[in-house]
Amino acid sequence: MNRLVNVGAKARLACLAVAVLTLRCHGQFPQPQTQGTIQAAPRFALNSTNNPLVWDTFVKQVNPTGMVTRVTFIFSVTNTSSSEAVTILETETSCDCTVAGLPSKPWVLKPGSNGTLPVRLNTLGRFGPVTNWVGIHTSHGPQLLTVRSDIPFSPAPFNISGRERDRKLAQEDRQAVLTRTDCAACHALPALGRAGKDLFTKACAICHISERRAPMVPDLAALRRATDADYWHTWITHGKTNTLMPAFAKSAGGILDETQIRSLVRYLVDAYPSTQRRD
Repeated sequence: MNRLVNVGAKARLACLAVAVLTLRCHGQFPQPQTQGTIQAAPRFALNSTNNPLVWDTFVKQVNPTGMVTRVTFIFSVTNTSSSEAVTILETETSCDCTVAGLPSKPWVLKPGSNGTLPVRLNTLGRFGPVTNWVGIHTSHGPQLLTVRSDIPFSPAPFNISGRERDRKLAQEDRQAVLTRTDCAACHALPALGRAGKDLFTKACAICHISERRAPMVPDLAALRRATDADYWHTWITHGKTNTLMPAFAKSAGGILDETQIRSLVRYLVDAYPSTQRRD
């Protein structure tokens, strides 16, 4: 039975990966962008002199005129070399709400060829100036693209009550955060293949250490009870009924295998040592 559940969970996440390629964080995670400034990306050089890839621009700004769920930026790139192919190995973005859509991975541009790179910014629950970056890892060194948008405020119920709607949904079905396409974009897909601290950052921090943490979500650094490895393992595996905490174990309809859970437990034991407090 457990094997069937695991297979079903994998299939469900495979479908979600396709469905939410352009959907990411919906505003509950601490925003990496600031008002009009860009988060530092020290590993990337804006314009390497020995890189034959030439972009139409390194900075694009698109300002929607009304309420939208995403903004798309299209960058054009040309390999100006007459004899050498250049490979774009992968992309890295400043947060999960920004997705760069490589046509293939890796993407090989032959001498003199060109192409386009769409970058999609999820704007759910956001308004005002937003600036994010896209790091381009190439065979000839790194490059940096910047996307900017000024999201207009809208009094539409979607923007104002979206978080309350999601909270109500989670109260009705705590596993929905891992199975619904719009929720899984932030809570499930970023955790795939990760472990330890990296897994915590992608799967747990979005709720537990967010600047916009809901009041019913516990602060892990201020738990009023003693904790140990068994405590963390139980909560991660089974969650808790009648709360917003889903069961993360694949055997319980979640997304994490036992190896991932053990790595997460080890991180939590070190990062959040027992407070020995009592109610």
